[in-house]
Amino acid sequence: MFNLAGAASSLIAGLALVASLDAHAVALRLNKATDDSVCDLTHDTNYVLGQRTLVPAVASSKDQIDAFFRLAGEFVATKCRNGQMLMLQGSSSLNTDVRSLTAVAEASCAIASITRTETTIAYGDRALPAFELRCTILKHDELVSKLNELEKTDPMESLKARMAEAVRKAEGSAPTGPNAASKKDCGKVTLATILGGGSCK
Repeated sequence: MFNLAGAASSLIAGLALVASLDAHAVALRLNKATDDSVCDLTHDTNYVLGQRTLVPAVASSKDQIDAFFRLAGEFVATKCRNGQMLMLQGSSSLNTDVRSLTAVAEASCAIASITRTETTIAYGDRALPAFELRCTILKHDELVSKLNELEKTDPMESLKARMAEAVRKAEGSAPTGPNAASKKDCGKVTLATILGGGSCK
């Protein structure tokens, strides 16, 4: 029988070996200027990762944190190497960002070497409170082992299936019928609500 978990573990380990032998400029965002001294997952790490793999807000907090940890961790494991400066950034107000990104830093670096800097993330004309984590990657092999162990105990496909089920349940509990859309929008400020129209009461 084909061992999916074993194959996934071997793949991560193999890609990690390639990364350690062939280090180059590494950035999560495409076309971002950097050099091979850094493993740059800024700006707004989990937002970028969430554009590539859906991590729904309706999923459990544990599953969201685990998913973002694995997505960022696999990027570090496959693209980066020991000696590079790891850079992560997230929203200070999102527990998911704080916990998942801190876990990535702690799994990749000596905990005492991690520095946190308060900053902001621009959203339109607003600047929201954010944090940036920096540390030197020293535990690349340990990170790879941790990801492999997670894949054995709770495969990523199972995690994705749970998150998809959470979305289905949330959609199933949403209002249905001809007035569903208007009820769903009642909490929003729209032209209709400003002018006193619409069906909200």
